[in-house]
Amino acid sequence: MRPDIDVDQHVVTSVDTLLECSRRSSEDGQHRLGAEQSEDALASPTATALQRAQARELLTLHRLRLGDYQACVQQGLLALEYFTETGDLLAQSNVHCTLALAFTDTSLNETALRHVLGALGAARACGNPVAEFWALSRSSLVHGAMGDAARSVDLGTQALAVAQTLNDQETSFVALNNLGDTYLVMSQALQAHDEDATEPLNEALTLMRAAAALAQEQGNPFNEALARTNLVSILIKLGQHDEAREHGRLGKILSRAHGYRSLEIDIDAQLAELVRAAGRFAEATSMMEAQLADPDIEEEPKLIAKLHRSLYEMHKAGGRFDKALGHHEQLHAVLLRTTVQTAGLQSQMLINTIEMEHARHELERSQLEAKMARLRAEELDAQAHTDPLTRLSNRRALDRELPWMMGLAQTGVQPLCAAMIDFDHFKQVNDRFGHGIGDEVLTTMASMLRTITRGTDLAVRVGGEEFLLVFSDTGLDEAAQACERLLASVRSFPWETLAAGLACTVSVGVAALEPHETVSAWLARADAALYTAKHAGRDQVTVAAPDRAAPVGS
Repeated sequence: MRPDIDVDQHVVTSVDTLLECSRRSSEDGQHRLGAEQSEDALASPTATALQRAQARELLTLHRLRLGDYQACVQQGLLALEYFTETGDLLAQSNVHCTLALAFTDTSLNETALRHVLGALGAARACGNPVAEFWALSRSSLVHGAMGDAARSVDLGTQALAVAQTLNDQETSFVALNNLGDTYLVMSQALQAHDEDATEPLNEALTLMRAAAALAQEQGNPFNEALARTNLVSILIKLGQHDEAREHGRLGKILSRAHGYRSLEIDIDAQLAELVRAAGRFAEATSMMEAQLADPDIEEEPKLIAKLHRSLYEMHKAGGRFDKALGHHEQLHAVLLRTTVQTAGLQSQMLINTIEMEHARHELERSQLEAKMARLRAEELDAQAHTDPLTRLSNRRALDRELPWMMGLAQTGVQPLCAAMIDFDHFKQVNDRFGHGIGDEVLTTMASMLRTITRGTDLAVRVGGEEFLLVFSDTGLDEAAQACERLLASVRSFPWETLAAGLACTVSVGVAALEPHETVSAWLARADAALYTAKHAGRDQVTVAAPDRAAPVGS
């Protein structure tokens, strides 16, 4: 029975519940179940884009643990794309870490390195120490796989330092175990070149003993079994066989009791090596051959190769050359099969990565094209609603904007006032100074209008030298005062800088929108007030009343 289905009610749990179940499955090591739960969440028609990305993030980890590297990378890249677009740095760091492991396991170390750098950068950018710890741990692993032992140790040491500040036993165990394993790998590299590996082995021993003690304190049987398995390997290399046997015995008890079959197989192989080291070759041979016959070992190609190598060496040393040759041939068959499988995985993963990158570039290109089209449309729209000389709004913009502004005013939300503005004797300016100077006068006026209006107001060039200001959320007195300031600016402006002898004034008519008044009636009252100002001597503001026009100010 699937735990994410309510059998009695026949109701599938929510997407959030599926995701939480998948997280718990990951913590419990139930990756096949966790993958099913994530896939159910991903397939749900009610899942949001964020939930789908979270499902993909979980699937990335589950598929990694199940050895399905192609699916791991495919889901991880899709999740990473979403989290990058949304700026979720913590999620980016987590996905980068998982992808780094996938690429390391398939020997695509340069790609893995790019992901650990991405993980570390995102973790530090979001200031999350737990994410930084995991990024440093994965970075150490990748550099170790690339053969850079010194850098691997340095990063592992940094990860341990971060873990110690977190006061969390699980991260502390991981840091101790990983750094110990890093020193073990370093020792193997030294031994391969016939160099002394005692120092890194002793470092590994100290760290792994601390990891085992911490696991016991945690009461975590898997961590304890893992640490004891690693201790057996270290102690064998140091020649401390009695302690190695004891850790192997305890590790095997834990592994068998809790069903950690992979660890149990590893311990059995190391116990066989201990028997071999004691010179009991027949017993060691029997143990190793029994292991090779175990169907559970089929999922452990590295261990199979190790057993064939040990059996080859023992049979060769004992003069049993036919058997030695048989194990030598099987060793190379395993290595060849592993190489071919790894190459196939590498090829497919690279293809997946390239396809995802291509899809991302295509998406970016289409988004850019859409953005450019939108910008062109906006530019054309702006041109259609903008006066080309003054860059103020034109009559078309007035027709578009005024209805909704009037709607707000007539529902009592905010008052609205219109000011008709006209230059005094502007024809004389054009006749005397030319149309070029006339245009400069108009653009200067446009700049002045911008200084007395706000973003919610509307400044319009309605005719040759005639302008309209629509003041939003502005009462009649306030609008009249703004127009008085405009008149003062026009009077004081040094027009002679444009042309010697040039002087300009304007007249203004102001009207407040009345309830239920039409556009034409309202603007006609403002226009009538403007002509009242003209007939009263120009260079002044006149405020229109519903039934009369009276000059104010000068």
